[in-house]
Amino acid sequence: MASATYPYIGFPIAVSQVYPQGMVAYRPVARATITASTGKSARWLVLLDSGADACLFPLSMAKMLGLDVTKLPRALTLGVGSQSNVTWYDTVTIDLGQEIKFSAYVGFSEAVERIGTGLLGQSGFFERYRVEFLLSQKLFTVDSSL
Repeated sequence: MASATYPYIGFPIAVSQVYPQGMVAYRPVARATITASTGKSARWLVLLDSGADACLFPLSMAKMLGLDVTKLPRALTLGVGSQSNVTWYDTVTIDLGQEIKFSAYVGFSEAVERIGTGLLGQSGFFERYRVEFLLSQKLFTVDSSL
């Protein structure tokens, strides 16, 4: 049984009419190592997103990992950007450190490029781990004891 605690990461929000002083948005984001079947790995930020049906990553990451998306299964997905997006799927290993490491069938989509992070969603992540969000302490805990 593994349990790990991670700090929220602060993302600056620019000065705007809505935020005249700017602000920092704290989000449950972890640094992960993603390893593909090609043996190539990449470090990436991943946002724990309980509203995402599956784990998703930018299409550029598939290329970094040496995956040939023309040979991967694909589907049209909805949600990111409120439009239909082509998403390619493959199994990768995701290592969050602190003994939280798992294999998941994940999607790669151009629609995720503008988010700036990967998404850890229901299928692949939340189905395996119990997560406690402690925003007031700017911490989140991932526990493998479901």
